[in-house]
Amino acid sequence: MIFRGLLSFLPYFAFIALPLIAQETVLQVAPMQADQVEDATALVTQARARIAAGDVDVAQQMLSRVLVISPNSPEANLALGDLMLNRHRYPEAMERFETVLAIDRRVSKARLGELSAATALALDARRAGDQQAALLCLNHARESLQDDPTLLHAIGIQLYDMNRLAASNEVLLEAISLAPDEPSMYAVARVVEADRQLFTAAERHFTEYLAARPNDASAHYGLGHLLQMQQRNREATVQLNKSIELQPVQTESYYQLGQIALDEHRDQEADNFFQKTLARASNHGGALTGVGIIAFRKKTYRAAAASLRSAVVASPDYQPAHYYLGLTLARLNNKNESASELKLAVELANKQQGKETPLPAEPPP
Repeated sequence: MIFRGLLSFLPYFAFIALPLIAQETVLQVAPMQADQVEDATALVTQARARIAAGDVDVAQQMLSRVLVISPNSPEANLALGDLMLNRHRYPEAMERFETVLAIDRRVSKARLGELSAATALALDARRAGDQQAALLCLNHARESLQDDPTLLHAIGIQLYDMNRLAASNEVLLEAISLAPDEPSMYAVARVVEADRQLFTAAERHFTEYLAARPNDASAHYGLGHLLQMQQRNREATVQLNKSIELQPVQTESYYQLGQIALDEHRDQEADNFFQKTLARASNHGGALTGVGIIAFRKKTYRAAAASLRSAVVASPDYQPAHYYLGLTLARLNNKNESASELKLAVELANKQQGKETPLPAEPPP
């Protein structure tokens, strides 16, 4: 397939002005006379030797000659595709791999090359800040690799990052159906399902993953957090403690255990967990908020205000920090600032309605 549609979305690539290799080589290489026709396989072998010797430009010219003689030569297309891939000329590499896949989609080297080039091109687009172009790259490759679970997984991640959760979930489930015995396929699916509050499906995928990898601390944390979102605190505590047992040096399981204790008004226990969190992540917005709430309950309002001010700096979109700071400032007779914080808390609550409260923190263990 001609790649012009994709290229039009990627103006920031240096090679954008270059014609596609199939057109470029025809213009650069003069048509060969009948008595000059060389054996394509021999030329490809010679070209590979040139590549091994570091003479890449000559190798590219030799492979271009083969494509003039035999445009659909699998050997020449694969070799030139690999060469273009190594030179980071990803659309041209994909053209070569797709020529092979158009004839036989089972060719493993072409499949791997197409996947590698597409994901690299998508990564370049992401780095340039063009999420739509990244998605276009991956979807283009999907036309040739409809049954590749790794590509579908990458598309699911891209859709998730673009906040297209329903579409992401659909693609990720398709990837899982193609590779049900690969635990890594479940990772993003459970996150998406949790965000969509598809708790039953997310819990099933966590359970299936942990059956295969029972010593994954991050998965135990994830399942614990999922159970906590459903207010199944006793089950959540078991999973969070298991995460700590497997990886004692972390923050998030301690924080979630502190949040459970705080919600159940076991303030001293909650404070212990929050202090463990802050010992490793001093700017953890959730733990700072928790410490502030405990101080508020004790009516030590100045200490509460100090902690909550730090919390809103660390996590400016964390609604509970603004809410409790507003209440605390009211107790300190700072009415104007209190009103401002409470207004912001209401705005954040409305904005985040139906979503889990955002909390910037270190990645799960």
